[in-house]
Amino acid sequence: MVKQEYIDKLVNIQGFFVQEIAYIQEGDTTKLNIIINRKEPFYKCSCGLEYSTYYDSEIRQVQDLSYGPYAKVFLVFTQCRIDCSRCGIKTEVFDWVEPRVRYTMRLGAAVAIACEETRSLKSIAEQFGLHWETVKEIDKKALERKVPAVGSQSPVVLAIDEFSIRKRHSYGTTVVNARNSSVLYVGRDRREESLRPFFEALGPEKCELIEAVAMDMWKPYLKAVKENCPQAAIVFDPFHVIQAYGRDVVDKVRVEEYKKATASAKEVMKGSRYILLKNRVNLNRSQGEHVRLKDLLHINRKINKVYILKDDLKVLWRYKSEVWARKFFRSWYRRAIYSRIEPLKDFARMLKRHIEGIINHCKYRIHTGILEGINNKIKVIKRIAYGFRDIDYFFLKIRGAFC
Repeated sequence: MVKQEYIDKLVNIQGFFVQEIAYIQEGDTTKLNIIINRKEPFYKCSCGLEYSTYYDSEIRQVQDLSYGPYAKVFLVFTQCRIDCSRCGIKTEVFDWVEPRVRYTMRLGAAVAIACEETRSLKSIAEQFGLHWETVKEIDKKALERKVPAVGSQSPVVLAIDEFSIRKRHSYGTTVVNARNSSVLYVGRDRREESLRPFFEALGPEKCELIEAVAMDMWKPYLKAVKENCPQAAIVFDPFHVIQAYGRDVVDKVRVEEYKKATASAKEVMKGSRYILLKNRVNLNRSQGEHVRLKDLLHINRKINKVYILKDDLKVLWRYKSEVWARKFFRSWYRRAIYSRIEPLKDFARMLKRHIEGIINHCKYRIHTGILEGINNKIKVIKRIAYGFRDIDYFFLKIRGAFC
């Protein structure tokens, strides 16, 4: 027979010894019930006072880590209530199990570590023999302890962007410390009110420390930042500007020109949308995309012009001198206005109204590109089904992945 000291070391609950082990068959698996008893009459109140007598008691059962081939292991013990001179009648506390939960702290710690992997709650629940809601509860508690409180940090440079929760239906907003890529805040929707809790948590003093904020030209974000951090320089992200150019200029001109084109020209223009939006270096030469682009630009003057001006606009973000950047933009703006292409002229006027946010990149070399990697991680979290039943938990998972 196995020595008692070996069993006690295996279970390893301080102040307790193993009184009995019961093997219970449940279908194809064997459940292990380990009955433990305290070595000495010792009862501790949550206030810290200790007693040698108790008021009353009840039997409690909690799940523990698996022991070898036994996946389901339960510890059965007596938990007492004490008549504390300071608190009154209270349930005693243990160092190895929390009140009103059905698992030990060490099982909770193992589950929390497993939840840091890119896995679904269902697979982790199956591994530990728990319900997925219990796994979520453990992970959520661990994340709340791990993730810094909103407003506890003092960022100097921020990046703000949106992400899709459900495409074309609901969105979220992420605020990132552009210096270390940590996610400081995740809010619902993409309205001005979405950022209000973040700035309120920071407080006026920390808001005054913010020097620059990288973002796209979304008006609610602009308004929120200007209201809470009027001193901060707005830095418009090149990716979103070029993306908007493709949507508001290239796409519109392509559609207009297709309607007016001859039958032979329409054959060349058909299915050319993504070729026009791609960078030249990203064209698939094996599929002849570079040849199609050359033919398309050759047959249509307006498409050729907006495509060239798209490539030229990207050069603006290469300048480090504000003087030369402004000079380049004036030249680009003049060409756009004289192009006689209305969508292009409208876009150029819009850029002129936001030119300070574009030129600010010369002083603050920041952009929301860091958020692209974060958004990709968010897509993975969504794909393995975190958060849809509990949006707060979903946002905690995002912050926990980048804190």
